[in-house]
Amino acid sequence: MSGNNGSNTGKESLEVIEHEIAMLLRRADFKRTLDGKKDSLDRSGYILLHGLMQNGPASFRALSLLLQLDISTVSRQVAPLENKGFVIRGKDEKDARVSALSITESGKEALLAAKQDRKEAYQEILFEWTSEEKDIFAELLTRLNRKIADRKKLEQN
Repeated sequence: MSGNNGSNTGKESLEVIEHEIAMLLRRADFKRTLDGKKDSLDRSGYILLHGLMQNGPASFRALSLLLQLDISTVSRQVAPLENKGFVIRGKDEKDARVSALSITESGKEALLAAKQDRKEAYQEILFEWTSEEKDIFAELLTRLNRKIADRKKLEQN
């Protein structure tokens, strides 16, 4: 850190943010660092199942747009979820020529278990934080993620 008791301004703050986000991404790979369970969902599976649970059945194209990924990447991420029986392919309601993915009951159970494991891990990690600090962090993290997503959308146009 900069050693100036949190009074980073301008360039110093951006350097700290850049480095801390890089470290966060490295450390927060849940499967490898926070729970260590062999059968836990990896990040891509977790996000994909979460999208299907929130939004319902979706085509590969719709998932690629939702997740801001190439269709080939979505396809690679879907394969292990299909093998585990967490998602199934069906026909898209709007176009029978298109495959749509749906989350299965076992997929929902796996997602809910993963969410609970993650929540417990973060409860343990953040137990010394006040409710206000957690609320502020949640708000700022949400804003950051939205701005990153917006920037990526602009770059794709």
